[in-house]
Amino acid sequence: MQTNNLFSSERFLALCKQSLIINKRVIGITLGGSSILLFFLLYFLQASQQFSDWNNVDYSGVFAYLFFPLGILFSGLAFPAFRTKEKSMAYLMLPATRTEKYLFEFVTRILLFILIIPPMYWVVANLEGIIVNSFVPELVHYRFSFGEVWLKLTSHGHFGGWTLFAVVQGWLFSLFLFFAGASNFSKMPFRKTWFSIGVLLFGYTMFTIFLGKALNLHGISNIRLFFFKTDNAAIAALSMLITLVNVCLLTIAWFRLKEKEA
Repeated sequence: MQTNNLFSSERFLALCKQSLIINKRVIGITLGGSSILLFFLLYFLQASQQFSDWNNVDYSGVFAYLFFPLGILFSGLAFPAFRTKEKSMAYLMLPATRTEKYLFEFVTRILLFILIIPPMYWVVANLEGIIVNSFVPELVHYRFSFGEVWLKLTSHGHFGGWTLFAVVQGWLFSLFLFFAGASNFSKMPFRKTWFSIGVLLFGYTMFTIFLGKALNLHGISNIRLFFFKTDNAAIAALSMLITLVNVCLLTIAWFRLKEKEA
């Protein structure tokens, strides 16, 4: 029926509810186990610095090292039903439209990760700090604050405007790239996406080397050489380019899902 091709919030919520019912135990174990592992990881890192040398910068460093790689890994595991033919057929037969399935993967693999992990880290980090401080008074700076990190980044005026937008889009690019890779590759999508990135980077490197030699540029280290008069203009153009690429990656994932349903 034609109405089956229209997005329905009721069907989308039913799809989310069904997934939660099926995977609630796995989700609970994963979140609980990750919180415990994070608790002990922070403790051992603090102990390695004799506790007294630990501060908010160290907390933010651990968050960055965990948040960005785990986000890439998690988005690269999207569309898990496409790993086998049987699961793929069952997934495609679900009473939901293509838009609802696509949005479900996007929300659960990218949006929820961005919304859940930072508060989760903040809670575990502060809880761990309070507990350890009660036994080890040398841990003076045991409270973690994202606000303090943000003020430190923006205090010099170099991390804002187009620079901030470029950083955000750059990180989203890594998520969307592996998200699109998961929709495109049925077997070992994470590894194949990495291999594809390696091939593209190698090709780009060789292209820039040959172009530099052909035009006698001695390297293309300064992007202003071609088009831009200021660094801010170059960063703005780079930001818009990455944004366009991100839209293309999401579109590719959409059409790959559409192709599998055909």
